[in-house]
Amino acid sequence: MASRSRFLFLVTVVVLALGLAGAGAPAASLASSQVAAPAPGAAALAGIGQATPTSGTVASVPGQGAVEAPRVLAKAVILADEATGQVLFERNAGAARAMASTTKVMTALLALERLDERKVVTIGAGPPQVGEESLRLQKGERLTVRQLLLGLLLKSANDAGVALAEAVDGSEAAFVRRMNRKATALRLSATHYVTPYGLDRPGHQTSARDLARLWEVAMRRADFRSLVATRSARISGGPLSLRRFVSTNQLLGSYRWTVGGKTGFTNRAGRCLVASASRGGRRLVAVALGSPNAFADVQALFEHGFSNFVRVRLADRGQPVSVAPGRPTELQTATAADALVRLDQLDQVRLTLPPGSSGGAGGEAALFTSGERRLVRVGLDPLPGTGPTPTSTVVPTPTNGGSAPTATGGPVAGGGAGGPPGATLTAGTVVGVGPVPPGAPAPAIDPFLRRAPP
Repeated sequence: MASRSRFLFLVTVVVLALGLAGAGAPAASLASSQVAAPAPGAAALAGIGQATPTSGTVASVPGQGAVEAPRVLAKAVILADEATGQVLFERNAGAARAMASTTKVMTALLALERLDERKVVTIGAGPPQVGEESLRLQKGERLTVRQLLLGLLLKSANDAGVALAEAVDGSEAAFVRRMNRKATALRLSATHYVTPYGLDRPGHQTSARDLARLWEVAMRRADFRSLVATRSARISGGPLSLRRFVSTNQLLGSYRWTVGGKTGFTNRAGRCLVASASRGGRRLVAVALGSPNAFADVQALFEHGFSNFVRVRLADRGQPVSVAPGRPTELQTATAADALVRLDQLDQVRLTLPPGSSGGAGGEAALFTSGERRLVRVGLDPLPGTGPTPTSTVVPTPTNGGSAPTATGGPVAGGGAGGPPGATLTAGTVVGVGPVPPGAPAPAIDPFLRRAPP
C-alpha cells in the first residue's frame, strides 16, 4: 500500500498548491475572468475524469477534500475531454433546446467540406433579406468563401450563412436538408435544423451533448480551428464600420487557454456557447445552453476540468481478474486500462463484472467505476493455465524505475506496458490506481464523442 499512499499524497500536494495559487481568480463574471498561470505542479495533472454529480459535493477521502461541482447557471451543460470523449460533468446534456447561432458550427463545417476557401461567391437575392446580425451583404457583391466564413463565425452574420448555403447547394432549403443529413450521419439524435443561421424557429434545436460532438468533429479540421481562433477580421467592401469586427467569443481575450468557440443568443435560446480550451497537454470542450452568462459558465467548467482530475492507470494488459474474493483467477485483462478520475475518488475505483459472470469464458467486458460513475470498459480473456496466481487485491507498483506524478508535465511516469505486475483485480473491491506509462495513447472512452466522422 506504500506505493499508492505516496501516489495519492503527491497528487494531494499538487491540488493544494493549485488551490493556494488560484484562490483569487473566481470565474463568476467576465470582469473577474482573467486566470493566473497555474502553479508549477499543475502540469502533473495529466488527464481529466468522469462526470461529477450535480448535487454540489461528494464524500471526501483521506488526504483530499471533497471536490465541488462547478457553479454554472445554464439550463444545459456538458464538459468533456476531447482526446478521449470522456464526460467530466453534465447537466440536462441530452435535452433538446434552442441553439441560436451555435447553428453556424454545422454551416461552417459543411461549407469547408464542400467549398475551397478561395472560391469567389456572388451574393444572390437571399442573403440581403435575412435580419438580425449581418454583414449588410448586397446582391451582386463578390466575396471569397473565407471572408464569408469569418463573417459567419466571428461576427455571427446571418446573411453570411445564407450566402454560404446558396454557394454549396443553390438554395437555403437544399442546404438545410444537407445539414439534417449530416446530423443524422453523426447520430446527433436531439438535433434538427430549420435555418443555416439559428434564429428561433419551431423545431430548430440541439442538445449540449450533440453540440459537443459536432464541435469535436469540426475541430479536427485545421481550417476550422484557424477560423474560430481568430480574434478580429476586416472584410473589404461595404461600409467600413460593418466590415471590420472582432469575435463575439469574449473568452478569446479573457481566458488565456481558449482555443476557439462559437456563441449564440436569442430570446428563446438564451446565452449559448461551445468552446475548447487547452492547458497542460489537455484539451477540453464545454457547452452551455440557456445561460444568463455563458462565458462565465464555460470558464467555470474549464477550471473544474483542469484542476480536479488526473489520468491514472487502472490495469495493465494481462492482469489477472477474479470474479469475487477468494475465487480462482481464470480471467485476465485483454488490454491496458487508463481513465480520468476525479481527485477525491482515487480511493473509490472498483471493477464490476457483467451479471452472471462465472469466470473462465472470456469474451466479456468488465467496467471500472469511481464512486458511482462509469469510467472505462476493459475486455477479458481466459487466463492461460500457468499455475496459481495471487488472489489478494494489492496496489500495482511502478516498474522500470517509474515513480508517482511529478511537476514535469505530460503523462506521469511508471507502470508496466506488458503483463500483470503481480496484482489480481477482484470484482467489487477497491482497485489500486497507478501512474500512466510515458507515451501511452489516450483511451477512447466515449465512442459517441470520439467516433471517426463518416
